[in-house]
Amino acid sequence: MQAFLLRRFWLLRHRLISSSALVLLLPIIVFLTISIGMKNVIMETMGNISYEEWVYPGLIMLINTIIITPIIFRDFHFLRLESQMLVTLSLSPLSKFQIVSYLIFSAIIEGVILSIVSIFILLYLMEISLAITSLFYIIIAVSLFSLIIANAFTTLSLSTHRTNHIFVGASIISLFIIYSSQLLIEFDFYPKSVIDIFKFLPTSMISNWYRSMVFNGEFNFDLFIIPLMIGMLWIFLNSILMKRVLKQ
Repeated sequence: MQAFLLRRFWLLRHRLISSSALVLLLPIIVFLTISIGMKNVIMETMGNISYEEWVYPGLIMLINTIIITPIIFRDFHFLRLESQMLVTLSLSPLSKFQIVSYLIFSAIIEGVILSIVSIFILLYLMEISLAITSLFYIIIAVSLFSLIIANAFTTLSLSTHRTNHIFVGASIISLFIIYSSQLLIEFDFYPKSVIDIFKFLPTSMISNWYRSMVFNGEFNFDLFIIPLMIGMLWIFLNSILMKRVLKQ
């Protein structure tokens, strides 16, 4: 795992300018295009919480999704087809589960570190304040959210050889997650039949877990542990998929 983390920070250092520009511009763009517009449409949530406070964690998770997508694409698509580095790595003594889990967890760490910058930029732009405990909870929520997103894009990256298929698939997955996980719009605006499906999605559980902690002071163990278990099981399934894709 240490070697994977060192590689991650080496890559980050060599694209420091582009990564810095991304984490600085993303929260500004999200604020201008989503927060400002939506707060004039939805003033308060059904629970009498200001929309800006309610949507804030969703915006951070959205930014994290944008950040982690190219990281996973590079590790499981580019390194597999272009440089063949993933093939070489798979021949090492490490098991496929170890390789997939190390790549995903190191990607999560990089994504969360970059997202932390966005956390504070958005706090300033949206003029809201969070307690230290809330900041701690949002980092945990973003990390858990990243686990699900990283697995989804890993499956996508391993499932096709065509780059355009990945871009189309990533766009569909991202749009689905945005509107099915209460990132921007709460479920009270949806038909009950749709809510009954969306509330069982792991990404939806994570956003609900964070808001229950911050707004209601309730720690819902199921909303935390179920996405974690799904994420770990998904890593195992992705390791099987990688083994089959590499025909080993």
